[in-house]
Amino acid sequence: MNKAVIGLQWGDEGKGKIVDYLSEEFDLVVRYQGGNNAGHTVIVDNITYKLNLIPSGVIRGKVCYLGQGVVLDPKHFTKEYDQITKKINNPKVYLSSNISLILDYHKQLDKINESILNSEKKIGTTSKGIGPAYQDKVGRKSIKLYDLKSKKIIEEKISSIKKFYDPILERFNEDKINIEKTVQDLIGFYKLVKELIIDNSLIKKEFRGKKILFEGAQGALLDLDHGSYPFVTSSNTVSSNIVIGSALQVDYETVGIFKAYTTRVGNGPFPSELHNDIGNYIAEKGVEIGTVTKRKRRCGWLDLVSLKYSCQINRVNELCMTKADVLNNLSEIKVCKSYNSKEYEDVNFSESSILESLSLKDTDFEIFSSWGEIKDLSKFDRLPDNLKKYISYIEDYLNIPIKIISLGPERSQTIIR
Repeated sequence: MNKAVIGLQWGDEGKGKIVDYLSEEFDLVVRYQGGNNAGHTVIVDNITYKLNLIPSGVIRGKVCYLGQGVVLDPKHFTKEYDQITKKINNPKVYLSSNISLILDYHKQLDKINESILNSEKKIGTTSKGIGPAYQDKVGRKSIKLYDLKSKKIIEEKISSIKKFYDPILERFNEDKINIEKTVQDLIGFYKLVKELIIDNSLIKKEFRGKKILFEGAQGALLDLDHGSYPFVTSSNTVSSNIVIGSALQVDYETVGIFKAYTTRVGNGPFPSELHNDIGNYIAEKGVEIGTVTKRKRRCGWLDLVSLKYSCQINRVNELCMTKADVLNNLSEIKVCKSYNSKEYEDVNFSESSILESLSLKDTDFEIFSSWGEIKDLSKFDRLPDNLKKYISYIEDYLNIPIKIISLGPERSQTIIR
């Protein structure tokens, strides 16, 4: 059966490692949304792979495909592809010809958009041009990969775009669009990647009836429509976007992945956030630094209210829990089970103003005793009893089994039930 690995929190759940782990059983690994604002770190045999665009299945030599729902920065992709070819012989990476591109003016516009917001309203964007690139896609102004075959088409499109954006760039003291340089850069990029570009119909034909693994980027609570708007990413991160973003009309089961605690990068509501020494401890112990942003992640207790919401909107079949080892030495571990003693159905997770009114004092907790050091990773039965109680409580609350438990960055630090 095809599978999708979907982050259930605000991203950074450890999808890269789990996609790498699971991909051994699959023929094709697909990324279907987002840009290089994703950060997937995988460690195999003491070699660290940091990926922003290319699915982590590439490490196992699997065929990897970036679908049409992705927005692609030519400069970043060239750098990432070059780095991966130095570690992996002949990586099998293909790009949908229908992908929209991120260009320099998108990054300038991203910076402008953030600069005009007051501090309370800033999104905390990565400023990589992802949002403006999606805006152009919706506004029918995108440069697509298939456009790069024709210098004339590129020139015509960039000329039109220049008329639209130059007044804005000039107003905020940004360099205006240089048509000649942009065209030459795109022609040069096309020469480098033209062998990787493939039509959607060809990828569908080639992998019809074969096993496909879909890799999500960011997390469900950052979904453009289902997350805490406007503190969200610029694409639909939920599993229902897979068919749209990949153009592969296949059935799949969803593996929902979450940390044993909760983190968030950037601004926006976070009811279970810890503004104390415990939060700082989790951040340090868990090395909670954004792979892309390099910013310290905000940390808090596991929030089962939002997690249940994420499981529902993603139709999750099974769960994967990561980084419980970070909590090993805490004297007690808490789990948020409700807000103000109200059931989760009362919360509108796509309206940030509702969640922003909630803080740690408004959350209700279940408290668990410490499980100490985890000494045996050979199988589930040998985990500490208190950790097994923690896992059982989460399963009962969500009514979904936790089938995968990741207790470290290495492949070997993984338990399958």
